[in-house]
Amino acid sequence: MTCPRCGREQPPGDPGRFCVHCGRVLSGVRWVATTPDALRPRDPAPTRRPYAGPPRYRDIPRWSLWPWAARPEPGGPDGPLPRRPVPEPAEALRAHAELLRRLAATTALLAGIAAAGEVFRYVLLVLSRDRALSGVALGWSDALVTLFGLLTPVVALATGVVFLRWLLAARDLAAGESGTRPWRSRRILLLGCVLPPFTLTVPGATLAEIEHAASGLDPARRPTPSRPVLTWWASWAVGVVLGLVTVVHGFWSSTQALADGVVLHALVDVVAVVTAWATIRVVAHLTELLAPVLRPTGRTWVVRPAAV
Repeated sequence: MTCPRCGREQPPGDPGRFCVHCGRVLSGVRWVATTPDALRPRDPAPTRRPYAGPPRYRDIPRWSLWPWAARPEPGGPDGPLPRRPVPEPAEALRAHAELLRRLAATTALLAGIAAAGEVFRYVLLVLSRDRALSGVALGWSDALVTLFGLLTPVVALATGVVFLRWLLAARDLAAGESGTRPWRSRRILLLGCVLPPFTLTVPGATLAEIEHAASGLDPARRPTPSRPVLTWWASWAVGVVLGLVTVVHGFWSSTQALADGVVLHALVDVVAVVTAWATIRVVAHLTELLAPVLRPTGRTWVVRPAAV
C-alpha cells in the first residue's frame, strides 16, 4: 500500500491507520477518475425479429406429458400420439349402467336417511302437543332434514342425467340390433322425459320398446312390459305425482299444512328409495339383454388321487 501523501510504500502486513514514514493518516478511499456512462460507447441494441408464429416441431413434443404420453416402441418411428379408441356401443352401455347403478344406490341411501329424518321430525311434532321438546333433539332433526334434503336432490339429479344417457345409448343399440328406427327423436325423447305430464308415459314406454326390441320380438307387435319395467314405471309415476303435490302444497303456510308437508316429504323420500331400487333392477335387466357378458358355465370337479 502506498501513502497518498508522501508517496512511500508501506511495509507488508497491516500498517495500521498511520503512515510509518510521515505519520499521517492513511486514506481509506482511493479516488479513481473514470469516464461518465453517457460518454461510453454502447453495444448496438439487438434487432427484434418479426413474429413467425408459435414454435413448430417435427414430432409431437413428449416433455410434460408423462405419464399420459404413449412411449414410442424401441426401434420404431417416433410418430404422433395414438388416439383414444372409441368404445363399442355395448361397452359404453355397460359403463353407463355401472355408473348409474352406483349413483342410484347412493340416491337410495340418501333418500332413506332423509325419510328417517322426516319421520323423526313428525314424531317430534306429535310429542310437542303436550310436552316441551329437547333442544338437542330439535337440532338433530333440523340437521338431518336440512343436510339430506339438499344432498338427495343433487345426487338424484346426477342419477337422472346418467339415466338419460343410458336410455339414449340403450335405445340406439336396441334399434341397431333389431333393424328398426325409433320414431321419437332424441330431442322429443329428452323433452318427454323431463316435462310433465309427458314424463309419466314417455320414459316407461321407451323402456318397454327397448325391452321388446332387445328380446327379438316382432316389431309389428305391441310391446308388453315385463315386471321390472312395470315396477319402475309405477314407482316413477307415483314419485312424479307426489313431487308435484308436495311442491304445490309448499305454498300453504298454516300449521296443519306444515305438518302435512312433513308427511308428504317423507312419502316422497320413500318413493325415491323404491324408484332408485327399481332403476338398478330395470337397468341391469335391459343391459343384460342388450350387452350380455359371457360368464363361465359348468362345474369344477376336484378329483382326489387314489391311495397307493
